[in-house]
Amino acid sequence: MKTEKNISADGTHGAASSTSGEQSFVSTNPGLPPGESGGDAVNGQLLLDELRCTFERFVVLPKWGAETLALWTLHTHAFHLRDVSTYIGIESPVKRCGKTTLLAVLNKLAHRPVLAANISFKAFFRVIDQARPTLLIDETDTFLPGNDELRGIMNAGYHRETAFVIRFVHSGEFAPGEPRDCAAPEAESPKSKAPARVARHKSRHAIPASGLARFSCWCPKAMAAIGRLPETLADRCILIRMHRKTSSEKCERLRNLQAASLTGQCARFVLEYRDAIAEGRPEMPAALNDRAADIWEPLLALADLAGGAWPDLARQAAVALSGAVQGQDSDGLVGALLQDILTCLLMTKSKRMLSRELVEWLNALTLRARPWLPMLKGKEVTELWLSKTLRPYGIQPKNMRNGETVGRGYLGEDFVEIFERYLPNQELEAPVDEAAPVSAPTSEQLPSPGPSQSSSSSPKAPEPFRGSSSSS
Repeated sequence: MKTEKNISADGTHGAASSTSGEQSFVSTNPGLPPGESGGDAVNGQLLLDELRCTFERFVVLPKWGAETLALWTLHTHAFHLRDVSTYIGIESPVKRCGKTTLLAVLNKLAHRPVLAANISFKAFFRVIDQARPTLLIDETDTFLPGNDELRGIMNAGYHRETAFVIRFVHSGEFAPGEPRDCAAPEAESPKSKAPARVARHKSRHAIPASGLARFSCWCPKAMAAIGRLPETLADRCILIRMHRKTSSEKCERLRNLQAASLTGQCARFVLEYRDAIAEGRPEMPAALNDRAADIWEPLLALADLAGGAWPDLARQAAVALSGAVQGQDSDGLVGALLQDILTCLLMTKSKRMLSRELVEWLNALTLRARPWLPMLKGKEVTELWLSKTLRPYGIQPKNMRNGETVGRGYLGEDFVEIFERYLPNQELEAPVDEAAPVSAPTSEQLPSPGPSQSSSSSPKAPEPFRGSSSSS
């Protein structure tokens, strides 16, 4: 017998129906409210417009936040058609910035939402494997730090192919993929007075023998935290950074939100365009790195299907929000430091520089607001700090002579590959900024594509220090 549960628009489970065949938990018509079987074609542009307006009515969001969340909400109804399920990270510097309210709005609009303020790693992969929900996690900052096992599972759970954990299960436990009701409280069994899940546990869905079992942890997830999410997790998220609203910013009360019509339209849109959603390969903005392109691709595919202004809006949001993240993670901070080192080498026209000279130059920059200053933790740049910071990137000081001075220092040629790998294209193309302590370089010092280099290829590091220089 096959047990299939209808899932209503608000994520609750309807009555189970039985047919012959293998057991399946995912409905063939996922997301449609009971009794609603389609209707007129859904205008994707108008649907996304209405979703965006809904978020703007109830939550104060940063620029591009409403557009991103509108696309992500639609994605939660269609994630099973893609290979990557996009994460949303919601951060704020302090409490009362609207994170919980935003999760409550998503709880009404997303497909099969499961909202929790805390979750263990065992419950995490089991609820996903059993319910295929949209997982909404609040207060992440209170339980994720130090929980390496849960963080590792979350890191791997955004790609279908890698989103599995393997556990040893004992005889009588639920097997992976068995249906369980995660949205409604368990009813008591009239005969045993025990929870109904125990009766099911001992009857149809129990594992006959102990052994290894594989559980899926793949589903859309939104996680809210005060402060920063762990760096490896944030790198897999589209980050929405929220702040407290001002006295002039007004929001409606959440009780005014009527979500049934919107969730029904989302489900019908996905049913109508399921093949196009699954096969969509949208053109990605060149400014996105590989991981950002992965997590934005499902949203851009939906935007292209919706049409109107949404293809352009989605790409602007992707570039803006991905750029903001790049500047805040550790790679972004080191990238800003490398940018200043590049500027120093260009402006001094040096192919080599002693450590103490570079340290003196960088300390002069600390008098101004530089993005990498948090790396110093209130201290000044020293030769030891600089050496430790650059060592993971394969750059180490060497014994050398610079003019009449002998000491340890750096060769410009050692930075060439690192500049090309870690500096965004636009920074390599314009490496001098207003924070430089000396005059700007001439046009001859700035990098320019060579005869064989097209404008679409990755720019090369500047020529002033690309030649070979031997150390003493």
